[in-house]
Amino acid sequence: MPLIVVNAGEHDRRQCPVFVKTPQPVEGPVRVLDKSTGASLPAQATSDGRLAFIADCLSAGETRTYETHPYPSPELVQLDDDGESMWVRVGGEAFTTYLYSTERKRPYFYPVLGPGGKELTEEDPSDHIHHRSLYVAYGEVNGADCWGEGKNSGSVKAMSASGTGGAVFAQINAESVWQDKDGNALMTDEIVWRIYNLPSTRRIIESKIVFKASEGDVVFGDTKEAGIMCVRVAPSLKVSNTGRIVNSFGGVNEAETWGKRANWCDYSGLADGVRAGIATLDHISNPRYPCHWHVRNYGLMGTNIFGRGTFQRGGQLIDGDGSFTLKAGETLTFRYQVAAHAGGHLEADIEGAFHNFVHPPKAEWRE
Repeated sequence: MPLIVVNAGEHDRRQCPVFVKTPQPVEGPVRVLDKSTGASLPAQATSDGRLAFIADCLSAGETRTYETHPYPSPELVQLDDDGESMWVRVGGEAFTTYLYSTERKRPYFYPVLGPGGKELTEEDPSDHIHHRSLYVAYGEVNGADCWGEGKNSGSVKAMSASGTGGAVFAQINAESVWQDKDGNALMTDEIVWRIYNLPSTRRIIESKIVFKASEGDVVFGDTKEAGIMCVRVAPSLKVSNTGRIVNSFGGVNEAETWGKRANWCDYSGLADGVRAGIATLDHISNPRYPCHWHVRNYGLMGTNIFGRGTFQRGGQLIDGDGSFTLKAGETLTFRYQVAAHAGGHLEADIEGAFHNFVHPPKAEWRE
C-alpha cells in the first residue's frame, strides 16, 4: 500500500489539515492508517491531484507514517443547497449556512455556531445593519460603497454558487459581481470556501478570494470602512459585555488592536454562558501582509490592507496612502482562515492554528 510520510516541522500539530501531492489522481474511496497509533482516518481526494486528511497530536520535529487503504469514508461535512442557501453540517451537527440569494446585498455566512451550538456571530446588528455575520466587503471600489447598505450603496451580487460535501472538507465555489448603486459592474470575484471536518472546539472556514479586474481598472480607496474578511460577533461577545479582543502581538481590545498590523486577531467571550470565540488568520502570501485590523469593541473584526492611511497614531499617518489600483485584466488573491472555537485564544491554540495554516507540515507520497 502507498505510504504518506508527514514531518511536523517546527511546530506541534493539533487538528491539522494535511495535503499530499499524489503521482496520479486517487480514484475511489480511501482512508489512511496512522502507523503509530493504529487510528484509521478519513481521507479525500482533491481536484488538483492531492489527498487530504486531518492529522492530530504531532509533536514538533516528529515524523509519522500513514498507510493508504481503499476503504470508504463517510461524508462527514455535508451540504444541503436549495438554490439560495447552503446548510453546512459537520459530523452531523449544524455549523453554518451560506446565504447567497440575489435578493441580498452580498453573500454571507450566518449563523456561525460554536461549541454546543452557541451562536458566535450576529446577522443584522441595529448599530451597523450591514455587518452581516461573516462576509467579504469593501467601502471604496472605484468610488462606490460596497460596504454599507444605504440607498447610495453598491452591492456584491451572487452570480453562481455550487458546493460539494466530503469526508475531510466541504467546498463552496462562488462567483459574484461587484456593482455601484446603479447596478453598473465594477469587478468580479471568485471565492473558494472550505469547511473542515474538525470538532466543535475549533472549526475552520477557509477562503481563497480572487478579485478580478474584469471591467477595467479597479481602484480600492483608502478607507477604514472595509474588510476584506469581516466578522461581526454575537452581542454577548462584545467587549462592553463579556468579550475580549487579542491580536498576535498581545494587543488587547480596541485601543491596542484597531488599525494595528497583526498575523491574526481573536474575539472571545461568553456565548450563552459558555466561553467561546472566533479568530481570523491572515496568510503570509497575502498582499501587504500582515494586514491592518478594523476591529471594534462593539463587535466588528475585519482585515484591511488598503485603509492604512486612515489608521493613525498620534495624528501621524502610519504607512501613508493605502489606496491600490488593480489594472484591467489582472487579479488579486487573498487567503484567510476563520476559526470558531471553544475557550479563549490560548485554550484554542490560535497561534498553533495560524502555523498550521501558513507553515503546514511537509507530506511526501511513497509507493
